Amino acid sequence: MAIRTTSLALALACLAWPALAGERAAAKVACAPAGEALAWSCTIEVTARKSGEPVVAESLSVKADMPSMPMAHNIPPASAMPMGDMPGHYMATIELEMHGEWALAIEVDGRTAGTGARVRDRVIVKQEFGSGEMQGGHRLGSGHGAAPKQ
Repeated sequence: MAIRTTSLALALACLAWPALAGERAAAKVACAPAGEALAWSCTIEVTARKSGEPVVAESLSVKADMPSMPMAHNIPPASAMPMGDMPGHYMATIELEMHGEWALAIEVDGRTAGTGARVRDRVIVKQEFGSGEMQGGHRLGSGHGAAPKQ
């Protein structure tokens, strides 16, 4: 009897998991040189993946790592700040160690602007950093998130 009760409780918990997980995030990133060598000013637009609502983040940070050299660079995370009265839009300055392709891990903790649904997620956006202005990659492994590379 105890095994049947435990199995039933586990099955119900698995069915309820998607409802408890909350919204997932999507992000679009556009970066431009920030004036100093290897410093980049990035605008980040964060929305809820299902509803498309802007995400009002209680905290949002950006950590950069080079996929071709994992853990070879020790780039400290940059805190992103809201951009005025535009919900879901943030600005962060990142300082890299070299040009090339970087994976930006965007840590989001907040709520959607309309329904207030909880959004706690990590979105990975691949970005090519070189000379001139660039626009963001895609969410790794899912095909969701930012627009494709241009």
